[in-house]
Amino acid sequence: MNISEIVLDQGGRRRQRRKTKSLLSASKAGIEISASAVYRMLVSSGFRKTKPTRKPGLTKSMKADRLAWCIAHRDWTLEDWKSVIWPDETAVILLHRRGGYRIWRRSDERFLRSCIRERWKGAMEFMFWGSFSYDKKGPCHCWVPETKKEKADSVLILEELNRELEPKKKEEWELTTGMRRVGLRNLPGKKPEWKWNEKNGKLVRKEGKGGIDWWRYQQKILIPKLLPFAQVCEEERPGTVVQEDKAPAHNHHAQQRVFDLAGVQRLLWCGNSPDLNAIEAAWPYLKRETTKKGAPQSKSEAIRRWEAAWLAMPQAKIQAWIERIPYHIEKIIELEGGNEYKEGRGN
Repeated sequence: MNISEIVLDQGGRRRQRRKTKSLLSASKAGIEISASAVYRMLVSSGFRKTKPTRKPGLTKSMKADRLAWCIAHRDWTLEDWKSVIWPDETAVILLHRRGGYRIWRRSDERFLRSCIRERWKGAMEFMFWGSFSYDKKGPCHCWVPETKKEKADSVLILEELNRELEPKKKEEWELTTGMRRVGLRNLPGKKPEWKWNEKNGKLVRKEGKGGIDWWRYQQKILIPKLLPFAQVCEEERPGTVVQEDKAPAHNHHAQQRVFDLAGVQRLLWCGNSPDLNAIEAAWPYLKRETTKKGAPQSKSEAIRRWEAAWLAMPQAKIQAWIERIPYHIEKIIELEGGNEYKEGRGN
């Protein structure tokens, strides 16, 4: 192997890609070569210094789940994907402008206020939720903190729901436990006793750091927005399903009951896979649209911009994002569950 081959071999390895030219030039003991020579070799062979491509990390288990999901849906046609509703949420950071940009200035104007891009510490944020299908845009929602009244009301409502739910769950528990203990009555040991707790189906809100739990998601999104939208879509396109990931707020056992009552089906989706959710492509687009004229300076201004941008978002864009899913599925199968590919329609 000659010097050029050694340099290119080193530059192509994952760990070596992060090295500077000078470190790369010294990485092979006994070879005297300058950083500028290394630079010329790398450039002439097509290498250039860039930011690394960002993709979600995937464990072996996640890759296996992705592969299985894609194989199961490989034969879906575009007509099948037209029957899917795609909901999700994204974080909106105030005082932050999406992407880089350049300005015109003289060499001595570097520190003029008009030439400075300000960075703010501790800027507030909120979550934006939206949903769409191939045929139409669904509702959106900007999350605001839960009020004291809403928290107090939820306690009373859950108490009432649990009073109605306990007899049914107890009956189910007794039937299940009885079946397990058939033929084991003479064995020693304490017989199981009924306890009304979360494990046995009790509806519980856990104290945490705030945010969106299963109750708020159900009361603010599912019941008033997502499920009515799904019912309208079902009338126009029978067989409509709602794509749902395994986030705790979405996957709570109480949500399935709400879906069943509304007569809406769910398409269970493997987690950590934004490339398999068509709405993920909307977030970079909306973040650019809402910061074209500078970053919003207040929460109310940000909410106005996001709601307006959502309404103005062309349906043709949404359709193009959904049309990418079959191609993504084929690439994921090819990569055995991996995500090392360029997202798009493959043309």
